[in-house]
Amino acid sequence: MRTAAAFSGPGRLLTAALCAVAIVSMVVTTNAGSAGIVPPRNPSSDLWAVPSYSVVNGQLYTVGGAVPACWAWGSTGRLVAQGTAPLCVANAVLATDRAQHTEGLRSFALPRNFAHLSVPEQLLVLVDIERVSRGESPVLGVSARANVFAQIGARRNADPVLPATSGIADTTGAWSSNYAGAVNTLDANYEWMYTDGWDGKSTANYDCTGPRAPGCWGHRDNILEDASRMACNESACSIVMGAGYVNLGAGDGYNSYTELFAQISGAVPALYYTWDQAVSAGARA
Repeated sequence: MRTAAAFSGPGRLLTAALCAVAIVSMVVTTNAGSAGIVPPRNPSSDLWAVPSYSVVNGQLYTVGGAVPACWAWGSTGRLVAQGTAPLCVANAVLATDRAQHTEGLRSFALPRNFAHLSVPEQLLVLVDIERVSRGESPVLGVSARANVFAQIGARRNADPVLPATSGIADTTGAWSSNYAGAVNTLDANYEWMYTDGWDGKSTANYDCTGPRAPGCWGHRDNILEDASRMACNESACSIVMGAGYVNLGAGDGYNSYTELFAQISGAVPALYYTWDQAVSAGARA
């Protein structure tokens, strides 16, 4: 496999946490349709969430006054994240749905049991909604072994790394990974997919320092891995993933989320949650 140069540095400007990305080429068979933006194309600018479910960098909020749905005022007068609050989740879903509509995609549906899924399971659902809605083949499912390495990254507030001796059956050596500081999985996915570029004044991606900076849209490209430009060196290739999560407590409200994508060929390794299961529970892209 060809290996692209790794880069690092994207992050949410509201926090000190970095949101880095390491890219290594991988490929799956894709049948991307005309709707939706897929690599090597990317959006022309960031699309900030509407409704604005999370606090906005640079905006002042009056203590005790109105704040977005994913936040509340704590007893000490500090903003505290409430990522599981029903209105927070609902507004994040609405914002993601609106963002997809701007690319000509239809409304999606989360599985009925989404609130009860683990973080890796929720992130698989969101990744595959983004992929399948754009005509790309889904990431097959979540590998417990891949979760181990994703969790190491989450604990470090950094990109996870897939070692050559990962223990995941039939890996080709190609992988990519994302990290974000976010209030919940929907927020992390929105950052990676829709505010990973440049809008002329602000960005959630520290590596996107200008409209043509090489780090722009790196997270999004990992989620929507560009199958069309790369050849699978095996008879058939697909992707499995792991994910990590660390609750960082009250602090500034952001928790640590990671994704780790691994290309495989041959037999599918053991997966404990799959896109097919999500679809059976009502997921629709």
